[in-house]
Amino acid sequence: MILKGIDTFEFGLEISNYRAALDPYLSRFKDLKEQAQHTGIESTIQIGGVELTVHRSGQKLYAYRLSCKDFLIAFMENESKNNAPVFVRFLSSFLWSYGLDEAYLRFLDWFKNLNVLISGNKLSRVDVCLDSEEISFREEDVKGVVTRATSKSKYFVNQEFTTGRQFSGFQIGRGDPMLARIYNKTIEIQKSGKEWFYEIWSQHNWDSSKEVWRVEFQLRRKAIKELGISTYEQFILKQKELWSYLTIDWLSIRRPTTDNISRWKIKRKWKIVQKAHLDYVPSPLIREVIKQGNLKQLLDQATGLMLSVAAISDHDSISETSEVLKSWFDVKMRAQSKTFESEKLHRQSKFILK
Repeated sequence: MILKGIDTFEFGLEISNYRAALDPYLSRFKDLKEQAQHTGIESTIQIGGVELTVHRSGQKLYAYRLSCKDFLIAFMENESKNNAPVFVRFLSSFLWSYGLDEAYLRFLDWFKNLNVLISGNKLSRVDVCLDSEEISFREEDVKGVVTRATSKSKYFVNQEFTTGRQFSGFQIGRGDPMLARIYNKTIEIQKSGKEWFYEIWSQHNWDSSKEVWRVEFQLRRKAIKELGISTYEQFILKQKELWSYLTIDWLSIRRPTTDNISRWKIKRKWKIVQKAHLDYVPSPLIREVIKQGNLKQLLDQATGLMLSVAAISDHDSISETSEVLKSWFDVKMRAQSKTFESEKLHRQSKFILK
């Protein structure tokens, strides 16, 4: 398996007559933000069938920050000369559900619900990556790194139930304007809980007996712009060029010798990385697998909570605990004038599309 894809995508949207066009929404965002700051409870707003959480704090340059299960979106109070007034970040699960092209189109289709005119877009960050079990990296590979970056950091992981420390990857560069991360993705998933990657890999002929390593490049706006890429459309046209630049010109892993660095031979594993193509095509099953991955995490949490309730209450069976939880649920719903069905639909709308 050699699988290349986009793991993070951030961009700004230019809006014609921004303040006037979005004023009704900005006023509502302000009210909900202030309410959250006062009560400590973040509220939601539904736009185009998607339920978004309005957070109690914004982010740098942006007064209002909203999010759902697929993306984060932030809005300025007023337009700025040098920055787009709307900021968008596609989450990893959204990108791997649909691929970048489809995710972008689906987002724009949803954004139409705001009834504003988009006059342009500006990329601010792109993370491109490759996953493969055909390559692996060792601590000594750091010695063969040839790069234009000025820093290299090694990473280790403390593996439970083992003796010693297992090498798990390294980072090249500091991230402004770009960096590379090379790490054991199989180990990282054990921490992040993104087990839906297993299904993605399986659909691309993963040998599950082997660990998967990831080579990932993070590029911020300054680096992207220097490479002649400013917009989503330009990125789509120059993806192959970009990967070649990153894996040939900016970074390579070679076999160190006493010769001049320019004569060091490129390691076979890095040649595999260099030849990778952006060929990820998501299947319809991936979206459901990603949502099921979230379900597994919730079930694990629910199991722990039920056991805690049973222990505190000294219940003799799970049915006794379940009955207590059901009674408590009914009381809470009545107190809040809500129903099971309405709350279920409310949570389902956290995704841009079902």
